[in-house]
Amino acid sequence: MQITALTDIVEGKLLNTPSISFVTQIHTNLAKVNEGDAFFATEVEDIPKAIEKGAFAIIYEFETDIVDNEIAWIQADNIEKAICNILRFNLLKHNIKYIHTNKVFFKLLNTFKSKELSYIVTLKDNLFSDFELLNSIIEDKIVFGTNYDFLELIGADILSLENKIYNVKNLTSHSLFETSFSYKDKFFDKIKIPTVYINDLLQQLELFEYKVDLKRLNSFNLFKPIFINKSNQIVQFGQTNRFIIANEDKDICDIEISYLKEHYSYANIKVIDTTYYDEDAIFNYIKNNNFNALYLCGTNHKTIIRILENNYDDNRLL
Repeated sequence: MQITALTDIVEGKLLNTPSISFVTQIHTNLAKVNEGDAFFATEVEDIPKAIEKGAFAIIYEFETDIVDNEIAWIQADNIEKAICNILRFNLLKHNIKYIHTNKVFFKLLNTFKSKELSYIVTLKDNLFSDFELLNSIIEDKIVFGTNYDFLELIGADILSLENKIYNVKNLTSHSLFETSFSYKDKFFDKIKIPTVYINDLLQQLELFEYKVDLKRLNSFNLFKPIFINKSNQIVQFGQTNRFIIANEDKDICDIEISYLKEHYSYANIKVIDTTYYDEDAIFNYIKNNNFNALYLCGTNHKTIIRILENNYDDNRLL
């Protein structure tokens, strides 16, 4: 891409007269910069590193000294808008469809991703990571995301999937976490998913014409319990009547807490927001409270497993 075109697309100002006239690729990730590339700099200290790696152009919004007049220095009013402008420009070269989904559908989509679904792209909800992901597209794709505003910035004709309600039959909850049901001419036997997420599952199955592997639901990370014994050691699924569920997203927390309270009302349920808890405080809460179900909002499944395993190792050393 010519430097003049790059400057126009990012709505920036070329602050010098460089010796070079073009760049080959554009990156937000410093580690990916090679000779001839342009680099979006958000930290001053990254600029000399990008130059050392051979960057031909630096795009930034802050004030800094021009230390190499051979390359292009482009100052943008808004670095995030500049990044989105480049994405939109590059994606126009391809036939890209953009679909906005709810967070549960999106989590399921990431669970089912496979070679058969190689034509889909799931965004990471991080501008800099998504830039690298989308800017590497070389063929037609379907892009899914949960942030409608971002999708509008990079594409056009955004399709929003409406939440559907499906008429299922023979619904059986084997537990909070496992369900059987019938839909049309298909029977789903002991699917590893709570009933609250059946509609999202069926909508996804219909969208992809049932070409997904339901065994992948074993790794679905929503409403996924961690069973523990009285010594707060992790045990296999269903071996005790004590379990912990954790999620960082408040919207999903609200859905799951309501489901838990409705379908497990006879049990001792505790719900806490761990946003301002450190790991020691989380473990102390687990250790010092009686519960059948503990829902931790503000943290995640992997973190809780690590906390429990670390404290179990510490206890064995005492």
